Amino acid sequence: MLKKLLGAFAVVALTLVVASSASAITVSELKALGLTDAQAEAIAAVLGASASQNSSVTCTAYTRDLTIGSTGSDVVALQDMLIANGNLVMPAGVSKGYFGALTQSALAKYQVANMIAPPAGYFGPITRASIKCSGSTTTPGSSNSGDLEGGAGDITVSEKSSGTEDEILEGEEEVPVLGFEVEAEGSDVSLTSVKVSFDYTGASAGSDKLDRYVDEVQIMLGDEVVGSADVDSFNENSDVYSESIQIDGAVIREDDKEKLYVSITATNNIDSDDLGEDWNVELDQIRFEDGEGAILTDSISSTIDATFTFEDLSTSGDIKLDINEDDETINAAHSVQVDDSDDTNDVEVLSFTLDAEGSDIFLNELSFDITSTGAGITEIANDFRLMMDGEEVGNLASSTASSSATTGTFVFNDLDDDDVVIEEGDSVTFELVADINDIEGGFSDGDTLGVSLDEDGVDAEDQNGDTVTTADISGSADSSDIEFLASGISVETDSTDADVDTKVSDVATDDEGRFEVVFVVKAVDEAAYIELGAATQGTTESDTGVNFVIQDADNSYAATTTGAISLSDVTRVTGGSVSGEFIKVNAGSEATFKLVVNFNPAHTTATSEAYRLRLYSVNFAATAANATDQQVLTPEVDYRTGSVSIGN
Repeated sequence: MLKKLLGAFAVVALTLVVASSASAITVSELKALGLTDAQAEAIAAVLGASASQNSSVTCTAYTRDLTIGSTGSDVVALQDMLIANGNLVMPAGVSKGYFGALTQSALAKYQVANMIAPPAGYFGPITRASIKCSGSTTTPGSSNSGDLEGGAGDITVSEKSSGTEDEILEGEEEVPVLGFEVEAEGSDVSLTSVKVSFDYTGASAGSDKLDRYVDEVQIMLGDEVVGSADVDSFNENSDVYSESIQIDGAVIREDDKEKLYVSITATNNIDSDDLGEDWNVELDQIRFEDGEGAILTDSISSTIDATFTFEDLSTSGDIKLDINEDDETINAAHSVQVDDSDDTNDVEVLSFTLDAEGSDIFLNELSFDITSTGAGITEIANDFRLMMDGEEVGNLASSTASSSATTGTFVFNDLDDDDVVIEEGDSVTFELVADINDIEGGFSDGDTLGVSLDEDGVDAEDQNGDTVTTADISGSADSSDIEFLASGISVETDSTDADVDTKVSDVATDDEGRFEVVFVVKAVDEAAYIELGAATQGTTESDTGVNFVIQDADNSYAATTTGAISLSDVTRVTGGSVSGEFIKVNAGSEATFKLVVNFNPAHTTATSEAYRLRLYSVNFAATAANATDQQVLTPEVDYRTGSVSIGN
């Protein structure tokens, strides 16, 4: 008799294993067949082992959406399921774990077979809900109600305002606008749907159509989306839009609390009349399953709602476009060698970066203020081009006819044709370059150009097509006077220093200032001779190597020519070659010199006053003779020391 009974059990077990190879039958299901507790437990153990040996598909609780580019163990599990259902065939040598085009196509087939629309190959809440997973582990983020424990359950719902936003930008995604907390009582609970409603509360000038503002509404458990609904699925009644959004993956253990949010994804192009208009969102009811499997509804007894509004990016304060100077060797005052009879092309006259925050920035127009000394701007340069990361994006060749004007604004207004975009979070480098005319074409050695760009020179749009206002643009970029030389010398400051030798503070023996300027001389076109030894105080060209002036606190030097100059000496630091009392600097080469001046002002009272030294000019000659040519140094701020207070 016992053998017959066990044989019957074996037949039952075999039948159940064949019928369900992906999951084990439970003890309660076996007891329902009339088996005792011991018999049910024994057979369940056999069936569980058989199922694990015969099933190639792992039962997985999916906790997130999956799409192209997703990776991980849940992608492997999804692929195993699709393979088991005959939707996916993995090519030889291709590893599982990456969601690519093959997986997307196979998932679309699965969705068609299971009447899931649209069959787009996106693994979201609806598709996740279609995969039943008996016996899996349920945690917050898992939707398996079979693991709920406890008896008759209930929930308590309360409003939580932290973590929500009341202003939403065009195109912003998954913005939490209403927060609420759910506490499970009496058993574990699994939320199955959340009903919400939206009501327009703005002025009559705005639209009361929800789809003018919102694309999609999400229910989020913490920062995970557990349900969503397209705004087109909402029902409208007396200008109130409502929908019960299906939930998957929101399990709350008994006596635990979980915070959820109603979030929205805004449309990309909200009409300007609708910006600033208010909407109210309200939580209407929550449906849930308790530990006994009962589906219950909690109609919210107290009002849980919030009001929010919409803004465009340009007025939100979140967009920033920063202008910054870039290459100092381009923007600082310096000399450029040009030719007597041929143009010198591709000379960089300004270097800057544009940094975008809060949105992609599309440039429409850049306007540069340009000044010159000596000849007119376009007598010096015949072409201006704007370069972006080394690529030309604008050209003003046809707009720069020769003119004697020394100030002008040059506008590059065809930038939108070149798709000039600074992506959000990026910094893009730009250069303004020019072709410099030959000297014989209308300008002289020593003539200069300077260029500047500030917020008033930028015309741009954000990613939604709204104008970026000057309030959202900051910074500037300027190039100092760039000097053009066909012959002679160019001079650059290497370092400056100023200090005081403190003596007894009386009229007879007062303090003395010590000033030092180190400068670099480059010979252009032909060799230049620089005389060593004493320097000359004043601005008139002299036979000595350099001229200098002493400036007082007002940067004036006419009144400070009186006073004792106890030392004014020019020495060579490096470079060049000695030729008597001169240093010869060959064409295209450089030499470094140092000027040291000790100055004792003619004080008549026991006071202290501030003074500084300015290197005014460097005198040179084409042969080792008296220095008959003078290179006046501008701008003066680049060739002076700091101030020191010299007292009696």
